Amino acid sequence: MNNLDVARTLLETRTVFFAFDKPYISYCKYNLPIYIDNRLLLSYPKVRKKITACLVKKIKEKYPDVEMIIGIAIAGIAFAMMVSEAMHLPMGYVLSAEKDHGMRNRVEGVLRENTKVVVVDDVVCTGSSLLDVVECLREHSCDILGAVSIFSYETRDTTDRLIRKNIPYYPLTEYSTLIKLAYDYGKIRTADYEKAKAFLTDPSKLNKNHNGNI
Repeated sequence: MNNLDVARTLLETRTVFFAFDKPYISYCKYNLPIYIDNRLLLSYPKVRKKITACLVKKIKEKYPDVEMIIGIAIAGIAFAMMVSEAMHLPMGYVLSAEKDHGMRNRVEGVLRENTKVVVVDDVVCTGSSLLDVVECLREHSCDILGAVSIFSYETRDTTDRLIRKNIPYYPLTEYSTLIKLAYDYGKIRTADYEKAKAFLTDPSKLNKNHNGNI
């Protein structure tokens, strides 16, 4: 599956939700004209198997020295588990904050110094969650090779932030491919397609009061 195939799969499995007049608000109040819920892919065994194979292929191609797969809680955990199983690699995940019970740890799994890690998530928007997880893993003396995800909103600010922090990152498909395919399939009108493209050019138009990230 190439990036177009993955985008088509997201549309066919209805993991894509459009809201141009009243944008969706993410868990951290980020306004989105298109919301991607890749957790729905878990309900389709054949699809999740294909997506897993694509993630594995991407990791083998970009990070052949990987020794451990790390998921980002919550949505990235299941995909990280499937990838680690397919690659016969150890797996762990990073919580958004330390637990308030038990060992009060934030990282779940056995991390050893200098372990070559690849981070797996379902969606990257601003990249803040990814940056936060990478920083946490670096504090545990891991060697972060980079990250992969199923979907990227591919905003310029996100790309720049990841480059500045030296985090290679590869999604299976991206926002521009998805909205063009949705338009070609007649799922969004011309006016909405223009709004979708405008978001990619300047996300701040929908997020003047934005103070969080996904």
